[in-house]
Amino acid sequence: MAFKALTDSLHKVTDRIEDYGLSMAEYYKLRLFKSAMKGAVSLVKLLVYGSLFLFVLLFLSFGAAYWLGTFFEHSFVGFFLIGAFYGIILIFMFVFGRKILERKMLYKFSGLLYDEDDLDPKVMAEEELKEYEETLEEEALRKAEM
Repeated sequence: MAFKALTDSLHKVTDRIEDYGLSMAEYYKLRLFKSAMKGAVSLVKLLVYGSLFLFVLLFLSFGAAYWLGTFFEHSFVGFFLIGAFYGIILIFMFVFGRKILERKMLYKFSGLLYDEDDLDPKVMAEEELKEYEETLEEEALRKAEM
């Protein structure tokens, strides 16, 4: 009888380990899918908003260049001034903006990959272990009552 109970317990342990392995695999699949979809959505939003922003900036730049050209009585002067303005912004971005941009991107993408509501695998394993211990205690009480 004791050998039968031991083999049953071992079978239950192996079943629980298999279930745990499958549930962890499913968890990581879902987490990977969630992260991939968040990244894809962010990329599409970046492309849509970025292209719209570039069109707005392009037309505002042409308008400002023509306006400056009429102000200085030569149209090419307006385009040179707008080009110089963007060149100065580019130089400032290379000198001062690299670290700020890297920090903001790391913060944004780490927020995409790691959510606060995601469960830690260690916490999940501890919960599984507690649940398994409770079922073992319940089975031991049932056997003691018999």
